[in-house]
Amino acid sequence: MTRLPILTTALAIGLATTAHAQTTLTILMIEGLDKGAMEAVAAQYMQDRADVKVEIQSLPWNQFFQVSEMRLKSGDAAVDLIYTDAPVVAAYAANGYIQPFDAAVADEAKAKLVAPSVTAGTYDGKLYSLPMNSSAQVLYYNVDLLKAAGVTPPNGLTKGSVANPDAIATLASTDRWTFEQIAEAAKAVSGSEGGKAKPWGFAFEQFAELYQLQPLGGSLGSDLISADAMTADSYLNGEAWTKAATWWSDLFNSWNVSPRSLGFGEAAQMFTNGQLAMFVGGTWNVAAVAQSSINFGIAPHPKFADGKAATPTGSWYLSVTKASPDAAAATDFAHYAALSDQGTDIWFDKLNQLPTTNRLLDKINADNSFDAFPASVMRLSAWESRNTAVARPVTVAFSQLQDAFRTAFTDIANGVAVDEALATAVDSYDQAAKRLNRK
Repeated sequence: MTRLPILTTALAIGLATTAHAQTTLTILMIEGLDKGAMEAVAAQYMQDRADVKVEIQSLPWNQFFQVSEMRLKSGDAAVDLIYTDAPVVAAYAANGYIQPFDAAVADEAKAKLVAPSVTAGTYDGKLYSLPMNSSAQVLYYNVDLLKAAGVTPPNGLTKGSVANPDAIATLASTDRWTFEQIAEAAKAVSGSEGGKAKPWGFAFEQFAELYQLQPLGGSLGSDLISADAMTADSYLNGEAWTKAATWWSDLFNSWNVSPRSLGFGEAAQMFTNGQLAMFVGGTWNVAAVAQSSINFGIAPHPKFADGKAATPTGSWYLSVTKASPDAAAATDFAHYAALSDQGTDIWFDKLNQLPTTNRLLDKINADNSFDAFPASVMRLSAWESRNTAVARPVTVAFSQLQDAFRTAFTDIANGVAVDEALATAVDSYDQAAKRLNRK
C-alpha cells in the first residue's frame, strides 16, 4: 500500500477536517427576483461566516407549492430553510414541517417588526416563520377618463408630485375614497354611447381572491372566521360580510361596471390600455403603469363610508424545517436575513419590496428620495403597513377557506344570491376546520 508523505497526509487530514466542519444550508424557494435577492443576502452572510455555505434551490411558481409540500411531508433533511407564503405557516406548523424560533428570536421579532407581520408568522402562540417582506394595495385611477365622465379624481400621488411624511399621513387618514365613491365614479365612466362600449369603471386586480377582498368585510369591522379558527359562521355570513358581498355583486349584476373573471395582471394591462378607469392592485404594478402613456394617479386603498380603513398585507416568510440537521445554523441565517440590519438592508435594496422592520419603514419616511412620485407610493405603503394592514386569518384550514371564499365570490359575481353563496362557503370552511384545526 502506498503511504502518503507525512506533510501530504497532514494536509489531507486538515482539508478533510475543514470540509467536515463547513455547514451547508439549503434554501428551497421560488424562482425570479426573490431568488436573486436571497443570493445577495447569502453571499454577504457567507463572506462573514466562512464555515457556512448557503445553497439555494428554486422552483417555478406553478411547481413550488406542490413540490415543497412533498419534500416537507417526506421529512427531506436536504432542505434546511423553506420560503413560506404567509397563509400556509399555520398548516406547516401544525403538520410538523417547520420548527418554532426560540423566545429570544421571537421577542426580537416583536420588537423590530410591524405587528401584522409577526401575527402572520405565529401559530398557537409560537413564532414559526420570519417575514422577508410585505405587500400593499392601492387605488390606481386614470385622471383623463374620470374627468371626461365628469368625475373629480381622488386626491392622490401623481406624476411630478412630491409628498412628505405629513402629506402622506393626511392623505391616508383624512382623504381616502370610499367604496361608495368608487361605485358612483365607475357608473359615470362605464356603459355605452352610440352603440360603442365605454371603458370599464373599476376592477380588483385579483378577482374574487381572499387576499384582495378581505378589506371589504374588514372595513365594516368583521373578521372572516372566529378567533379560535373553528368556524366562519356569523362572520363570513354575518351582517358586515353580507353588505360587503352585496356591494361586490352590484359591481357586476346591477351596475355592470366591472369585468368578470380577470386573470392576474389583466386589470393592470387593461388600465394601461385605457380600457379601465380604476383598479385596486398591488404596488408591484407601479413601475409598469408609470412607463405607460396613461395620465394616472395613485390613492390610498378605499374603505366603506361607515367603516374604517383595512388593507391587505403579507408576503413571503423564511422558516426552518423540522428535518434540518443543522437547525441552529439555519436559525442563524433566518435571523440574519429577516432581522439583522445588514441582511434586511441587502434584501430591501435588491428587491425594493415593502419591508417589515420598523427601522426600514422609518428610513422610508426620513429619506427624501421617497418624496417624489412614484417612489412616494412606497411611503404610502409604509404608512398603511403601520396603520391599516390586517393579516389574513391564521388557520390550518386556510387553503380550504381561500377556496371556499373564491368560489363564493366568483358565484356572486355570476349572479348567485349573496346569502346562498356565503352560506355554502361557511359550511365548506367549517367542515374543513373541524377536520384540520388541531389547536
